[in-house]
Formats: sequence, structure tokens, C-alpha cells
Amino acid sequence: MRRSLAALAAASLFTLAACGGSDEPSADPKPSAEATTEATTEAPAASQKKIAIDETIKDDVMGHVIKVTGLVRDFSSADHANITEDGGEWVLVEVDVTAGEKYSGGVQGGFKLTSSGELAGPATGLIDDELKAAGFTPWETASAGEHTKGWIAFQVNSRFDAYQLEYKRGAASVIGGGDPIDEKIWKIDLPTA
Repeated sequence: MRRSLAALAAASLFTLAACGGSDEPSADPKPSAEATTEATTEAPAASQKKIAIDETIKDDVMGHVIKVTGLVRDFSSADHANITEDGGEWVLVEVDVTAGEKYSGGVQGGFKLTSSGELAGPATGLIDDELKAAGFTPWETASAGEHTKGWIAFQVNSRFDAYQLEYKRGAASVIGGGDPIDEKIWKIDLPTA
């Protein structure tokens, strides 16, 4: 019904313009309601400043290669605006992950954001629809031998000027024998705000 009324209104305007007697087009055409809504929806994506990063984590034991390629500070989440209103922020980190084939398991997570001893774990699932709408592909885990690329969202409740991305390889036993795999943590300094 709404689309029918809009079509009728547009047809009426077209008829009035055709009967108006002036051959000059309007100098200031007004956008349709649909165009205005679309522009408003896309505006947040355009305002998100992406910072390029070129850092690599190489796990020679597991064979994983994790490239950290981008950062977005203060991501705008309408659904969770209370985070920024209360002094926090949404931080997005882009990772390009190639999981090694030597052992099963792959890269299933292990990412955290740290600053001054405070930790923020991934919260991508809370805003994945908003990420997609803004043009950010949420990161998906990588099984052994797989390659995945995307953005991990971190909910930070107290905003800091600088963060570190932490990746932790958990300790593991090797099926069939062999030396156990020790836990190891890599840290990457992210650009400041």
C-alpha cells in the first residue's frame, strides 16, 4: 500500500509538471524518500576511517600465518550506542588468516584487545548485521588448511588511546605422541587514535 501511494504521488507530480507550461527542468530536484533512506543508511559506512596495518604473526609450530591488515576506531553501532555513550567504543581489527595444515584445529579464535591491563574479547556476533551493512565482512574461523579474511569487533567499555591485539595459541597435546605444544602469546601494537 505504501509503495502504491508513493507511485500515485509520483504520477501526480509528473502530470502536474507536464501541464505546468514551463519547459525548464527544476533546478533543485528533491530526492525520493527511498533515495534519502538509502543515503542515510550508507552514511555511517562512509564515515568509518579505516587505518591500514601491515603486521604478521607467524606460528612456525602450527604453521599459521595471521596478517593484521586494518583497524577502525569508534565504529558506529546504532543497536549498541550505549557503549559509546558510556565512554567506550567499538574497535574493529581486520585479520587475514591462513591456518596451517600440520595439525587439526586451525585458528578458531584466541584474539583479544588489551590496554593498560584491561582486556576486551571479541564481540563480533553482537553487531555482525551492522558490520555487513557498513561493508565490513565479519571474520570467520579457519580450519586446518583454510584461508579466511574479515573483521573482528571488540566491545571496549572504557576507551583508551592505544591498544594491543593479542593472539594466543593454546597449549595442546599431539595425538599419537610427540612433544606437547606450549602456549604462546603474540602482541601487536595498534595505531593510536
